[in-house]
Amino acid sequence: MTTPVPPAPDSPAHGNEEQAASTLQTAARGWTAALSWSVLAGLALESVTGLWLLLAPFSVLSQLSLLLHTLAGLLLLAPCLVYLARHWLDWREQPLSVVKLLGYAGFVLLAACFVSGGVVTWDCFFGRRLSPLWDQIHLATGLASAAIVGVHLALAYLRRRSQLRTLPGFGCRLRRHGLAIGLSLAGVYVALVASALIFPSTPVTRPLPEGYSLPEYAQKFDEYRGSPFAPTFARTSTGGLINPEILAHSASCGTAGCHEEIVAEWEPSAHRFAAMNPPFQAVQKSFAADRGPADTRYCAGCHDPISLFAGAKDIHNLSLAAPGMQEGISCVVCHSISHVDQRGNADYVLTPPTRYLGEAGTGVAKRVSDFLIRAYPRQHLADYDRNILRTPEFCGACHKQFIPEALNRFGSNPAQNQFDEWRQSHWNHADDPDKTLSCRDCHMRLVPNSRDPGAGEAGDLRRAADDRAHRHHGTIATNLFMPAVLKLPHWEEQYRLTEEWIKGETVLPEIAHLWPAGPVAPIEIHAQASAAPGQTIELQVVVKNHKAGHNFVTGPLDFLRAWVHLRVEDAAGQLVAEWGGIDPLTRDILDEPGAVHQPGRPRDAGTLVFEGTPVDETGQVIRRHELWRKAGGTGNRVLFPRYADKQTYRLLIPETSRGPLTLTADLNFRRYRQEFLNLVLPQMEADSGVFQPTITKSSATTQISIAPGEPAAPAASLAAAP
Repeated sequence: MTTPVPPAPDSPAHGNEEQAASTLQTAARGWTAALSWSVLAGLALESVTGLWLLLAPFSVLSQLSLLLHTLAGLLLLAPCLVYLARHWLDWREQPLSVVKLLGYAGFVLLAACFVSGGVVTWDCFFGRRLSPLWDQIHLATGLASAAIVGVHLALAYLRRRSQLRTLPGFGCRLRRHGLAIGLSLAGVYVALVASALIFPSTPVTRPLPEGYSLPEYAQKFDEYRGSPFAPTFARTSTGGLINPEILAHSASCGTAGCHEEIVAEWEPSAHRFAAMNPPFQAVQKSFAADRGPADTRYCAGCHDPISLFAGAKDIHNLSLAAPGMQEGISCVVCHSISHVDQRGNADYVLTPPTRYLGEAGTGVAKRVSDFLIRAYPRQHLADYDRNILRTPEFCGACHKQFIPEALNRFGSNPAQNQFDEWRQSHWNHADDPDKTLSCRDCHMRLVPNSRDPGAGEAGDLRRAADDRAHRHHGTIATNLFMPAVLKLPHWEEQYRLTEEWIKGETVLPEIAHLWPAGPVAPIEIHAQASAAPGQTIELQVVVKNHKAGHNFVTGPLDFLRAWVHLRVEDAAGQLVAEWGGIDPLTRDILDEPGAVHQPGRPRDAGTLVFEGTPVDETGQVIRRHELWRKAGGTGNRVLFPRYADKQTYRLLIPETSRGPLTLTADLNFRRYRQEFLNLVLPQMEADSGVFQPTITKSSATTQISIAPGEPAAPAASLAAAP
């Protein structure tokens, strides 16, 4: 038998063997080098944490996984670049193959994954929002690179498996490194789970305080029996109390580089000062003294939900307030309402949000929380971006009120109800949304060029996802007085916008094709063209509800006042007659000079005043807003949308008057009945240095010539026009 002769050192066969041996050693070094396994361990950790974030529900563990994913990615970048450079230098001369193509593909995908990860990390630490495009690129390249690199490694190993196994100790080292990676990943997640279990968190619920009382009379009614929040319909999804720390801290929404524009709009709004304003506090104090602290929960459902859900409206708490009361209807309260009904009286369900790590903290903790919310917004959107917020029924939960028998102990009695007034008006077209204007279309105008991360809305018929606008959270309506009294942040801008609104000067381009220009309630004077000295003539002033989406006026009618101030002057500018002036001392409305307006007078006596007067079960007028006693009302005078009302005035033309006579009618508005302020808060205006303004909503003027001789025929009576 012939013994094989080894090839000569300078033969081609000998060169091929050396090259094969060198390639095998390079492969073995690649599979066992510390850098290789460090990078592989890092990529495995990134893959596992990334998949966890994609597939697992939101939790403390998920948030810790995100932080680890981000930190590991930053730490992995440099070693990975070094490894990829060495790997390319080692294998660049190899012939093109499937393994090599997969390697190049993996390199490109890893590069894209690292770049997109860097952009995402920058956005979430220093930007305003996570870019959806870069987020999707990072997700796609992460999944693809994990798959491609995995296949690349598997094929590369299988290609040389038989040869590599012949190397001394290779299999042992390979198994040892693999086991180390597996144990390391398991150890990391054991540590994460342990950290999640012991991580301090803000408790969401709180137990009922010892001795917590339920309003005794309300317990007779099925709808209130056993509710810790009766006699309001407001309730929580847990059925119990909520830690006020969960519902407060609205300012933090504006310190994260996200919603500062919206917070600035909300800060001087009526929603913000709903509980802290002096009229509410004074009435609540009177309510508690008359009926007991527990009954004040009726008001708190809409005015002070943080204190209500904290259990602060009880006899054990003299202030009837919880931390956060100054926020009124806070960001979290409004955006955490998950269900509403159309009964009114705060008929809503509040579902407390899930807090992110560090959300209630400061400094580094707050920075971490802000990063988590931007990088992992899933829960934030689920908690706060509910479709129900966009419906008029959402507003109707509080903007519809009645006095229940459980409160007045007489019988259910209607109160303010903007929701049904709108629902029954021509502004609501249930079968044609294009023609419908709802609450937020008017009261939450669009703010263009918004920097808010929530700008844009795809689900709105008149908007687009990329319109770069947000809804104004000042909820502009008619209360410009309280922001000035309280000197709230940005009150001057709120005052300006509200004054423009009251005067009908607001222009809303997005609804200009449906919402007419001009005054909300235009005023007209109807009078004959001429009159003779000594003649008594009739003047008629007509006011129409032209633009309000509900009654004019609406709200607490014992507070609000809109009235006609009619003046008649002769050619010399001398006052001939006046109705609806202001008493210089008390600042009450005067029917005629020296005669204070009294609600409930005959319709054509005095001046036209839009108002309503609540009465108790004995028929006594309620003057201090003690609505818990309201059993009925009298003298209600309001205008349904598109309807008009008129007032007849009788004018005696003086014998000595020089014509022409100039008639000027102003429709004036005040947020509070002055008598209420004088009775309940006599020093508030003086102490604050801010006196309630009178705003003219619309004006009209006409002239009557004075003709000697026979008196002219009186003007025909004008009927109220729809």
